[in-house]
Amino acid sequence: MDSGSILKLAKRFFAGTLLSRISGGIRDVVTAICFGSCPEIGAFMVAYRLIHLFRRLLGEGNLASGFVPHFELLQRENPKRSLEFYRDSSFSFFVVSLFFVLVLEVILWGLLFFLSPEWQEIVVLMMKMAPGLVFLCLYALNGAFLQCQRKLFSFAAAPIFFNFFWIAMALFSSSLPRTQAVEMLALAMTGAFALQWGFTVYLVHRGTPFSMKEWFYSQLFSVDWKKMMKPVLLGILGIGATQVNSALDAIFSRFADLSGPAYLWYAIRFEQLPLAFIGIALTGAALAPLSQAIQEGNKELYIAYLQKILRSAIALLLPCVFAFFVLGSPILNVFYGHGGFSALDVLQTKYCLWGYALGLLPSVFVLLLATGFYAKRSYGLPALASGISVIFNILLNIVMVFGLHLGAFSIALGTSFAGFLNFYLLWRALSRFLGVNVFSEMGKLWGRLFLVCSLTSSLTLCVEWVFFQGNSLSRYFQDQIMQLIVMGGVFIAAFSLGVYAFGIQEILEIVGVKKLEKSHF
Repeated sequence: MDSGSILKLAKRFFAGTLLSRISGGIRDVVTAICFGSCPEIGAFMVAYRLIHLFRRLLGEGNLASGFVPHFELLQRENPKRSLEFYRDSSFSFFVVSLFFVLVLEVILWGLLFFLSPEWQEIVVLMMKMAPGLVFLCLYALNGAFLQCQRKLFSFAAAPIFFNFFWIAMALFSSSLPRTQAVEMLALAMTGAFALQWGFTVYLVHRGTPFSMKEWFYSQLFSVDWKKMMKPVLLGILGIGATQVNSALDAIFSRFADLSGPAYLWYAIRFEQLPLAFIGIALTGAALAPLSQAIQEGNKELYIAYLQKILRSAIALLLPCVFAFFVLGSPILNVFYGHGGFSALDVLQTKYCLWGYALGLLPSVFVLLLATGFYAKRSYGLPALASGISVIFNILLNIVMVFGLHLGAFSIALGTSFAGFLNFYLLWRALSRFLGVNVFSEMGKLWGRLFLVCSLTSSLTLCVEWVFFQGNSLSRYFQDQIMQLIVMGGVFIAAFSLGVYAFGIQEILEIVGVKKLEKSHF
């Protein structure tokens, strides 16, 4: 496969991801309008994030990392055996996931006898959501098969069905008493997961020649399935610390504020947009050339590639950090400032967004530096750094929530501080290995970009003070959208002028502007 074909497939994947993200944004807006930040929806968010932990450990990328290489190997040797491998894996994962859900339900039922009423509510919601894990696991396997069939758009877009089923049930149940409504929404999660899986079933079975009778000849725990499970289990260990930390954040936020999980949920949905699109895109672009440079023994080229990708991350993400601080209120107010989501809820969510925004750059740096380690086949140190940062984050949460009583905002802030620690550990280790600071000679970029972002933010805040003073969190949609358009327009225009005036080449190259001879300053 040439680079053009790979780029084409990548574009399909990101196009499907973009559509699913848009539908997810609509889902969150509808949920905020219908339920606001009431304690009941806060309990729902905690339960969902805990179930999401098992989702990340059991399925998605982990499963694909084991299935795809083995399927491709079998495909070259014996195409029929590769299809039998998929069929046997489907049966095996169905049995394993069903057994896991049954055990989980028993454990959760037992916990009901030892927990307080507010935590019993969360456990009950988890019990209603848990059956959906079976469909999630099978959906992840179907997604891995579709990747082998180069049907990346369909797999990436499948969550649209999940999101719109969620939207329909949120609208349907919103008129019910809050406790009954969130319980119905939790029950609907299994249906939403099943619908998402059902879409991939239709696509997958168009590419398999098996008759209905042949599906019953599936072999449980086949030899090929066991070979695949080794990298899957290693993947679970690799991301386990981070995912456990995310789940613990939800629990700590519940202790901090009954509505805290809702504030964090709505805030992180925006923080994850640049993290997902920019971070994943840069990581995907970095791995192949870094690996090639290491294999060729060309350390200088490896350093050049790594520094290039880090400079791009700085150029793209530092403006996003400033934008979250300056435009946080109008953005959140446009999307969430309606219905049951009050102006106070928007304000609390903004503070959480600020807390997460502080850690945006180090979070992406962690992804890129970890990719630098993976390129030289070093997996232990990134895992160790992740584990240390998780312990640090837990300690911070204990101090800030139970000691200082700082509320949900402290959870987001602790996550960012832990991201800085993770970044520092990886940076020091990689710099020692290379014998050079990978951020050397970037001071000029930092200085110019920080100055442009500061001037842009100051001008935007002045416009807000002059035109929207005293009405920055209006409940009227026309006022909300006007404020966002005016402030966003000023921010983009001022930033664009600053980039051109100061000749910040890293951004000019990204937008396709030819290299300038020199900056105006």
